[in-house]
Amino acid sequence: MPYTLHWEAPDGVLRRYTGRVTADERRESFERICADPRFDRLRYAITDYLGVTDYEVRAESTEEIAALHVAPLLTNPGIRIAAVATQPAVLAAIAHFKALGFIGDQPYGVFDTEAQARQWIADLPRPLAVPRRHLL
Repeated sequence: MPYTLHWEAPDGVLRRYTGRVTADERRESFERICADPRFDRLRYAITDYLGVTDYEVRAESTEEIAALHVAPLLTNPGIRIAAVATQPAVLAAIAHFKALGFIGDQPYGVFDTEAQARQWIADLPRPLAVPRRHLL
């Protein structure tokens, strides 16, 4: 599997991609995070792309994954998203993802190291508690 998920107490997740990463694997990792019972209290997600050797980049798959963020971010709007990346293909995919606008005003930072990402998350103000939305 080209990714691992490490849930960090009390409210974070670290996803690491390694080797060859396909669009289907990107979507699968996202769906696993959102389906986890810990998602409701998630306050940050860091994705580390430094171990990627081949990253499948297709505009349509990036657009699909970006659109999938809408509902989870409405459900839990307090999440900070950080990417750790230096490879041009990965950085281009992240820039395209952000430019699509599906994440709205969600804090999303891109960093060269995990330490920089963690510092950025620590420096952001804590979001106000938002009541959960229930569907009728």
